[in-house]
Amino acid sequence: MNPVLKYLSTNARKRVSQIISASDVQHEVPAGLTEIPDLTYSGHNGALLAADVYRPKDPGPGRLPVIVMIHGGGLFVGSRKSSRIFCENMAQRGFLVFAPEYRLLDEADGIEAAGDICDGLSFVADSLDSLGGDPDRIFVIGESAGAFLALYASAAASSLKIRRAFGVPDHGLSVRGLVCFGGMFYTAGRDVIGAVYKKDIFGKRRKDKAFMTLIDPEKEEVTGSLPPVLLVSSKADFLRSYTLRYRKALKAAGHECRLLYFREGKELTHAFPSLKPHLDESRKVMDVAAAWFRKL
Repeated sequence: MNPVLKYLSTNARKRVSQIISASDVQHEVPAGLTEIPDLTYSGHNGALLAADVYRPKDPGPGRLPVIVMIHGGGLFVGSRKSSRIFCENMAQRGFLVFAPEYRLLDEADGIEAAGDICDGLSFVADSLDSLGGDPDRIFVIGESAGAFLALYASAAASSLKIRRAFGVPDHGLSVRGLVCFGGMFYTAGRDVIGAVYKKDIFGKRRKDKAFMTLIDPEKEEVTGSLPPVLLVSSKADFLRSYTLRYRKALKAAGHECRLLYFREGKELTHAFPSLKPHLDESRKVMDVAAAWFRKL
C-alpha cells in the first residue's frame, strides 16, 4: 500500500470509527422506516461482506424503486454506516435503499473493490422479492471514490467486455440511473491521484494496455454502457474539476447527463449531499435525485 495512503488510512479510520460509534449511540431510526443492518453475503472471490437496508414500513401498493448507495473515502477509509442518514432520507422519499460495503485498499485493490460492489448488486437482485424491490427500477448513487466504483459497476451491468475485464458476474439487473457526488472518476492520470493510487487500484493490471484503456471513463465502451447520469458538485469541492470534465465528456459522447453545480456556499464541500445531509442544499439534491429517478 502506498505509504501516503497507509498513513492517511491509519489516522482516518480511527476518526471515522469514533464518529460512527458516537452516532450509533445517539441515533434513533426515523418513524415510518425499517432498518435492517448487517446482512451478510459472499463477495468477490469469496470475501465476506455485509449490507444495510432501509425501507418504508408502509410503502403502499406495488414494489419499491431501489437505490444502491456506495460510500466514499478514497478507497482506503470509509464505511457503509457513514451514509446512514442519507440512506434514511432517501428511504423516506419512497425508496428501498441498500448500502453495501467493499474491501478497502489494505485488503484488496480497487478493481477487486469494484467486484465487491458488483457482487453487492447480485445480493440486491437476490433480495428484491423478500424486501419488495422492483427489479426494473434499480438506481445507483456513489460519493467520491464510491462514484468510481458506482460508475464501473453500472457500466459492467450492460457491458460483457467490462464484466470480463473486471472478472465479475452478470447479476441480471439493469441500472436505470446513476448519480455521482464529487466523483473520483480519473484514477490513472498524471495528476496527484494518479500518482498516488495507480499501483494500489490496478495492481498488476496497470501493465495491461487493453485493460487500462477501459479505465479511461471517457472511452466509448464505458460511456456507451452507462445509464443516464446525474452529476453533483460545487465550487468548494476539491474534485470539482473531475465532475466538470466528465460532464463535458459525456455531452460530447451524446450521453444523457445532467449537472447540479453549486457556485455559492463554503460549507458545500466534497460530496456534501451525503456527508452533510442536514444542509438545505443537500435536501434539494435528494429531492432532485428522487424526482429524476422516478422520471427515468
